[in-house]
Amino acid sequence: MNDQQCIQFLSEIRRPLLALHKSILDHERASYEKEFGPVTPAAFLQVLINGSAFRWLTPLSTVIANVDEILDDKEADATDRLAAVEAVTGLFSPDQPNNAFLPRYLPLLHADPAILHHHGQVSQLLRGTEAK
Repeated sequence: MNDQQCIQFLSEIRRPLLALHKSILDHERASYEKEFGPVTPAAFLQVLINGSAFRWLTPLSTVIANVDEILDDKEADATDRLAAVEAVTGLFSPDQPNNAFLPRYLPLLHADPAILHHHGQVSQLLRGTEAK
């Protein structure tokens, strides 16, 4: 994948990743509130940040932040952009060793249509990287 393709991929994947992240958070919040009762957005944010039950989401959050950072960094080079692409593709790869994200993520595809929908958008873009 050349540098221009990396830039295009990172630019195109950003919104679908954000939408997927939001769908996951919405699903997880609904599950949390079924168990513990309603919480304010600020209280749920604290649970997300401080609660160990949601640490599995950290890799997705980190990848999104990294994509934003690389796209905004005027000093980022082709190596940085390729590494960001590889981080995104690795997150959704079952071949990635020690992938803490996928074991919790994959069951959600069957549990929530919104997550499945956004996963489809991300997957379509990921398939485009396989051919390059």
